[in-house]
Amino acid sequence: MSASDRQGIPIILVTDGDSELSPKYRAGFRVDFSATNFVVDSIVDQLEDKEICAVIAPDEKFVGIAANVARRLNLPHNRVESIQTSVNKVLARTVLSKSKVLVPQFWTVELDGEIAIQIKDIRYPCVAKPTSLSASRGVIRADNNAQLIEAIERIRNLLRKEQGNDLKQRILIEQYIPGSEHSLEGYLSNGKLETICIFDKPEPMEGPFFEEVYFVTPSILDNNIQNKIRDSVLEACQAYGLKMGPIHAEVRINNSEVWILEIAARSIGGDCARLFELATNSSLEEFILCKSAGQSTSRLEFHQSSGVAMIPIAVEGILRRVEGVTDAQSVEGVLDVRIDVRSGEKLTPLPEGGKYPGFIYVQADTPQLVEQSLREAIANIGFVCMPELPLVVRNDTAAEFSS
Repeated sequence: MSASDRQGIPIILVTDGDSELSPKYRAGFRVDFSATNFVVDSIVDQLEDKEICAVIAPDEKFVGIAANVARRLNLPHNRVESIQTSVNKVLARTVLSKSKVLVPQFWTVELDGEIAIQIKDIRYPCVAKPTSLSASRGVIRADNNAQLIEAIERIRNLLRKEQGNDLKQRILIEQYIPGSEHSLEGYLSNGKLETICIFDKPEPMEGPFFEEVYFVTPSILDNNIQNKIRDSVLEACQAYGLKMGPIHAEVRINNSEVWILEIAARSIGGDCARLFELATNSSLEEFILCKSAGQSTSRLEFHQSSGVAMIPIAVEGILRRVEGVTDAQSVEGVLDVRIDVRSGEKLTPLPEGGKYPGFIYVQADTPQLVEQSLREAIANIGFVCMPELPLVVRNDTAAEFSS
């Protein structure tokens, strides 16, 4: 929405009621997103007298709705089937396994079935993950049968908290691929991929959990490997059937080969994208908005090496206070430290937790200096928590007074 203000591109905001509707360049209306079967009809009905040039989803939860609305309005869009593939890990693995790109060997487990029978042929090490959660939630490595059973039960409990007791669904088990992990931010136009940047993740991603902490650009990978990443991501997009819009891809490099972990039809999540605004002359949101509206826009160029750290949560508890923010801000190269949690909030580490408590943004002369400053800044941040205490309500007042 800030990007629309800066670019002077009017947008209509469709919201569930949590967002503001009336700043300078915006109009909008509210719909009930929980009414799954009617939400697209409701949106389209209210746009009958409007001239719309594009439909944009700012979050992966809404990419399917956006594609359906764009289809109904005869606007450029990705096929709904392609979007469904991108948001379901089992569908994605099935599609990619039939393409030329390298993907881990995978299996599926029905949570309401006999687990021991279903996992008897699985090879180790492996990684268990829910089919639809993001941000590494519920992603757990297992090196043997006992660890895998424990991981599956942990995922089952996470999904029960998220979705209730209806667990007639599958989880994905896939081969663990060793090596370094990287992500690509790009934009598809008529099936052609424009690479915005490639991020390195300098923290070893070996498990048992896969918390993403550091994103650093430009990549220090060999140019040939970077070109392989671009080619593999484009081939994966083609396999999905994706032809337009932002792309966030996750890959692993093993023995100079590129293995596709995920292709999402959205931009990078959380507040990571704010790095573009701090370190370039524009923002990722402005770039996406202009591209979607068919307006010309310059490339997003980082003037120096840049990076963002998602501050990890080490201990579960109720937040009392955050310490060391001023010290973190004083580290050389730090552009900003953003804390998104408040006293009284519950902090939950991965793999169950889904919210990062804050972000640190850095710019420096080299990727190595960026990583060094990010690590130093994170070392200064401390979360003081108290344990979550159970609430016990006793109904013995009557007995006390009667005596």
